[in-house]
Amino acid sequence: MMTQEQTLVDPRLGGTPTLLRRFTAADAPAFAAINRDPLNVKWAASEAEMDTARAAELIDGHIAAGWTSGNQLRFAVVEQHDGAEEVIGTVSLQDVFSTDGGGSASVGIKMLPAGRGTGSAARAIELLCTWAFEGLGLEILHWRSTAGNDASTGLAARSGFGQAAHIPGYGHVDAKVSDGVILSQTAAQWAARGGAPAPAAELDPEPVIPVLRGDKVVLRALTMADAPVLVENCINDEAVRWTTVPLGYTLDHAEFFIKEFTPDGWKSGKLLTFAVADPATDMLLGTIDLQCKKPGAAAIGLNFGEHARGTGAAEAAMRLLLDYAFNQLNVQWVHWHALVPNWGSRKLAWKLGFHFDGQLRGGYDDRGTPGDRWVLSLAAGEPQTPQEPWTGPAPVNR
Repeated sequence: MMTQEQTLVDPRLGGTPTLLRRFTAADAPAFAAINRDPLNVKWAASEAEMDTARAAELIDGHIAAGWTSGNQLRFAVVEQHDGAEEVIGTVSLQDVFSTDGGGSASVGIKMLPAGRGTGSAARAIELLCTWAFEGLGLEILHWRSTAGNDASTGLAARSGFGQAAHIPGYGHVDAKVSDGVILSQTAAQWAARGGAPAPAAELDPEPVIPVLRGDKVVLRALTMADAPVLVENCINDEAVRWTTVPLGYTLDHAEFFIKEFTPDGWKSGKLLTFAVADPATDMLLGTIDLQCKKPGAAAIGLNFGEHARGTGAAEAAMRLLLDYAFNQLNVQWVHWHALVPNWGSRKLAWKLGFHFDGQLRGGYDDRGTPGDRWVLSLAAGEPQTPQEPWTGPAPVNR
């Protein structure tokens, strides 16, 4: 059996398809991409602006020093196929405390989109825990997460970790303080489970997104073919002014939205996002969503490109979405929120029969500045035609 000193020289854990090994200088571009990934920035406080030079500096400096001291042991998660290697994430043992009778450490993990939903993360954690318990002789591992990071805590639970504490203010999300969660697992618990993840660890089924068809539009799942138009829609002045799309929207933002954010919303059932497409060409016109965060109620979100405005596409899409909400999801109330004075949004809601409930002063987060918010509502069974006189400005001739 190898001594701990030997295991820290250049460990290579696993093989095909998943391998854990130390980072090399050649991995700098991948390590930078891992840290720039929006989910890792949000939940793990990664460096959103990390470039290859900074990544290389960390690999040769801080990461190498962690291996020398034995206190911070970071691996590259590598998938091997047909002799080729692809770095898809990183796992680590942090704050390693070793004693003659055992010791402890904290587990960390960050994955790229290519490594999510494939079972790679579960395999990487299995390899890491096996090495920690059997190779290093540690007696307990901790898993630190932030309340609300269901992907992290779910992976921990499937890998045998159980919640040990919920600590106010111990976590962080989007660079803000949040509640933290600590999970733990002992060597004895790992051994009793046979060191294998629960069967469900390899399963991450893709959500089934329905296709809703109308004469003017089709509502369907977003695909990467939509990315260029999605970027154009999100950098448009109207989108920047009236919605919460990230500023300086890029193809990276679009890829995250299409591959991660939207599927996660459908999996949780809390945010159901559709692409709105032209039925003849399948060209993306815009996006709409149902925010189902309260039982029996949902809120509307929408963003259409300049090429789709004034065509009736938004109204047609909303009628399909309302039919889906009321008749298939059994939603009783749909709410519509708009930043004052977004008269275009309010006019569309008025056409669809939404009742104007009032104006909430300071009720809208306008990119960190409080703004007034209009609140409108429509109940199941109510007419979806104007129910009140229009009180807004007259249309502007273009």
